[in-house]
Amino acid sequence: MRLTTARLTLRELAVEDWRDARAIDADPEVTRYQSNDVTDEAGTKAYLERGVAGAQATPRRVYDLAITRTGEDRFLGRVGLRIERPDHRDGQLWFVLRRDHWRQGIVSEAAAALVDFGFSQLGMHRIWGDTDPRNTGSAGVMEKLGMRREAHLRENWWLGGEWCDSWIYAMLEHEWRALSSSKSRAR
Repeated sequence: MRLTTARLTLRELAVEDWRDARAIDADPEVTRYQSNDVTDEAGTKAYLERGVAGAQATPRRVYDLAITRTGEDRFLGRVGLRIERPDHRDGQLWFVLRRDHWRQGIVSEAAAALVDFGFSQLGMHRIWGDTDPRNTGSAGVMEKLGMRREAHLRENWWLGGEWCDSWIYAMLEHEWRALSSSKSRAR
């Protein structure tokens, strides 16, 4: 699977991405609000192997894609959509990016492409994401996508020796259609 935007190509993960993926997993500033347990090189490789295997699953429920610049194949980060409840057409969005590529609109562009794919190709009804309220970058991406903050869950997960809150953001299919329609008219 491959999605393209003005600047980016989203492609399937490859085990060969491990060195660049490791730069993300080893950066405490990038992983500060993440709950994954990838702590070493073997963990990074295992994560990528699971991603490669998941891309072959039938029916496919996880779209965990590498973010690259169009014309280059260097792994910059990941954007993903997990179909949580197929019967409800509900999916979770996530993203992570190397710190040296922050604040360039890359995650917003990649996430928008995957959200569009989720609604237009997978027939999703609702796509949601969550973030720690202190992660203003992640919250900003979801707001830029047009997602609404639906909930503030208090101390709902344990991370780094403390209880953390979560903000839940979501977009419904009819909201995506209205947003897509207004973007088309603006062009």
